[in-house]
Amino acid sequence: MNRRGEEGAVLLMVLVALALLAALAGLVIRVSESDLSTLSAERAAFRREVLMDSALASLGARLPASDLAEDGSDVIMDLPGGRVVARITAAPGLVNPNSTREPVMAAALAALGGTPEQSERLALAIENARGAANSMTFANLAPVAKLFAKDGDLWAKVAPYITLLGKAGTIDVTQAPVLLRGVAQPHSVAEVDFSGASLGAGKGFYEIWLHVADPVLDASDPDGRLWTHVSALAGADHRLHILTMGWPEPLKGGS
Repeated sequence: MNRRGEEGAVLLMVLVALALLAALAGLVIRVSESDLSTLSAERAAFRREVLMDSALASLGARLPASDLAEDGSDVIMDLPGGRVVARITAAPGLVNPNSTREPVMAAALAALGGTPEQSERLALAIENARGAANSMTFANLAPVAKLFAKDGDLWAKVAPYITLLGKAGTIDVTQAPVLLRGVAQPHSVAEVDFSGASLGAGKGFYEIWLHVADPVLDASDPDGRLWTHVSALAGADHRLHILTMGWPEPLKGGS
């Protein structure tokens, strides 16, 4: 091979090497960006867990409290490390499909957006499913949601107002969210049977929704905000005893 040919071959090899280096650099950049994105999401998720624990500890120490809205309104909690939005509702102010009387249930469903036909039909379906049982026909929300299978849009509005805690047959309008305040007559907390837990051992049951404000997590959520649902007993020991806790999810209904 003559000198010109050798120089051409070397030049070709150099160009190929440069192209490979450029491709490798692009791959490294893409992998690095992906790793950084994953790391950022993991850090945000860990931060959410820490803030959630902090918020629950704070609520356990304070509930019940006159300075905390307990009707599902937004409560802003500025904590070390970030902000948590809480929606707290005392169980007596919500609808319990295990015990709420059929006329009150129908009125509640209507207040939450059900048509007269839907409200009466679903209230009757809940009562029929409950039968003569006094408590815990519905141990979780899945069988309740099944009764709303043909009324999915209504269920999305109703679900945030459902509780499986306590045995009240009506709704305490003094603690109820705004939409439910006109449904039933007020009754005293002494009339509420908190599922066998004496008020000496606990200060009441609460359904709590928590959202940790975080730009990374909020941006990744198609609905803009993720909420964690917690059912808990506020103990006399100033701790919140968690009965159930769901995965973070969009809150479709709510106050």
